[in-house]
Amino acid sequence: MRILFLRPKPSDKTIGLQHVMLVEPLELEVLASFVSSVDSPVIIDMILEKKSIEHIINTEKPEILCVSGYITNVPAMIRYCRVGKRMIPGIITIVGGVHCEVCPEDLNDKSIDYRVVRNATIVFPQLLEHIKGKRDLPKGILKPGEYCSPAELPPFNFYFPVPDRSLTTRYRKKYFYIFHNRIALIKTAFGCPYVCNFCFCREITQGAYYERNLDEVIDELISLKEKDIYIVDDDFLTSRIRVKRFIEASRSANLDKHYLIYGRADFIVKNPDIIRDFRSIGLRTVIVGFESFSDHELRRYEKNIDAKTNEEAMEVLNVNNIDCYATIILPPDWGKEEFAQCKDKLRKLGIHYVNLQPLTPLPGTGLEVTDKSLIIPYSDFSRWDLAHVTMRPEKMSVADYYKNIIKLYNSVLFQPKFLMDYIKKYNVFMLWKMIKGSLMVWRQYMAKIKEAKQNA
Repeated sequence: MRILFLRPKPSDKTIGLQHVMLVEPLELEVLASFVSSVDSPVIIDMILEKKSIEHIINTEKPEILCVSGYITNVPAMIRYCRVGKRMIPGIITIVGGVHCEVCPEDLNDKSIDYRVVRNATIVFPQLLEHIKGKRDLPKGILKPGEYCSPAELPPFNFYFPVPDRSLTTRYRKKYFYIFHNRIALIKTAFGCPYVCNFCFCREITQGAYYERNLDEVIDELISLKEKDIYIVDDDFLTSRIRVKRFIEASRSANLDKHYLIYGRADFIVKNPDIIRDFRSIGLRTVIVGFESFSDHELRRYEKNIDAKTNEEAMEVLNVNNIDCYATIILPPDWGKEEFAQCKDKLRKLGIHYVNLQPLTPLPGTGLEVTDKSLIIPYSDFSRWDLAHVTMRPEKMSVADYYKNIIKLYNSVLFQPKFLMDYIKKYNVFMLWKMIKGSLMVWRQYMAKIKEAKQNA
């Protein structure tokens, strides 16, 4: 069977972080691995393709169309399936991804034949067998108009085959994450053992947490041609024993990789020796969800960390010359004073790179808000990108809130003392790429300011 896997292109309304980070569609590579030997799978990354979806479908002429994406991709996923149905009579359309798993009702459209809502690596090959008439429809799949409660779904199964990365060969040299060029992804665990109430990741597995066998992980790392590796676990730094075993196994395998990981501040502070040892085998960057430098706000987010721990974590990373990509949540009750305090703290701690996320009440999380507090309706999926201001600011206008976001970015990212560090540390190509990408994101933010003023 001719199977076409599509990674959607973001809407023009979505603030395009793909300008500064664009990585491989790992979930599609995983699913395609089931059919590589018997069918004719093709993966098309619409973010990088210049041809229209109509041209792609007309060229590939698939019998089955599979689309995966996030909340911001919902309109594109539905549109792709509608185009497929219009152009190819009898085509079968399948959608999946983390948003479909948590909120399948958002993709309930007559153009979509099947929604994968649980255990994709188990039910997808079973679904293909069903389409061929060889078995009943497996549980974990919904047809148009169908609904089921989480209790009606099968238990979680975290089976994870080796992705077929050969299907993205044409794109791989273009994948990057900030200053990590030609980066490959690997997943070693699923879910998160923590309970932060703003986080969508935990909802995907309903609190379940599972770790892959490290021998499998090392074998997969050995097979990767790329040197820069992004470990996309929601938090790789969860177990001291496991991280230590990973370091030892990497040494034994003589791996020569540069790692980018997610990690909590409290693990970093409690395990400085592990961080130092990890640095010796290639740890280069840790994405740390500091979220806030206010104890009050951290308690409100149920982060179970205090502000002092965040500051101490930065000291550990700085001592070991490990880059920190810091994430800060911007709540709607911030005014100019809070933005100024955040700027001072970020600069004092020597944070070079920061991702500023307006507090966004994604569906399924523990954030409860009223419709009156939302300035972007939930149905406007393309704007729920963790960069738009979705809740009405309490102390300033929407336009001024966006202005303060830009000011905060500028004050941290473009400090003169850091610019020379960038030039010394990174090659000119990546530096130019980041400047160009940042400028495109800046233009989108400026458009938000203009739009907010017009709607005021």
